[in-house]
Amino acid sequence: MIDVETYRDDLVRLGMHKVAHQDVTLVDHMFRACEILQDMKAAENICMAGLFHGAYGTEGLHNDDVELIPDSRRAEVRAVVGPDVEQVIFTFSVMSYASLGKSFRKVMRPNGVPELKDRRTGEDIPLDREQFLDILRMKLGDVLAHMPTQVGHTVLDMPTEFAGFWKVAAEFLGPDAINTWNKITGEELWIDPVQS
Repeated sequence: MIDVETYRDDLVRLGMHKVAHQDVTLVDHMFRACEILQDMKAAENICMAGLFHGAYGTEGLHNDDVELIPDSRRAEVRAVVGPDVEQVIFTFSVMSYASLGKSFRKVMRPNGVPELKDRRTGEDIPLDREQFLDILRMKLGDVLAHMPTQVGHTVLDMPTEFAGFWKVAAEFLGPDAINTWNKITGEELWIDPVQS
């Protein structure tokens, strides 16, 4: 299990503590996403990618500033997390959310193949089903990390905005994702684990 605090200095060195992310710092959000992924029993490399998932920005965060991610920046992240995890982070950062949804619909079919796209170029991002499911799991962790933790939180109203899609994704990802989903969303969006 990853001790997220051991990576605080690395995230600060990368400047993540200076980035506001709705009502918290980006570092706090990434800590929460990693902890959620750990609760979902995601593989350690995916939890680590979740801890650094905002290092380059995403379509939802700093959308206009990712035309070129400098090689030097990627080398800094790679030095902390390793090349394989860095590639997952990079893919997560450059993917288009529309292609994530389309790919999920394809993968739900037997033998369906994801068609994740690079939002900068429109080109395919080559992934097999398992690699895609890791990206989907990361994004579910990210979405759940946006869930309001107290009354009056200014984060998006997740139940209204995204519940249908992400509820289906949690069900598709299996019992561990369902358990974490239920723990975070509560009664309003409950998934009956017996019927899934």
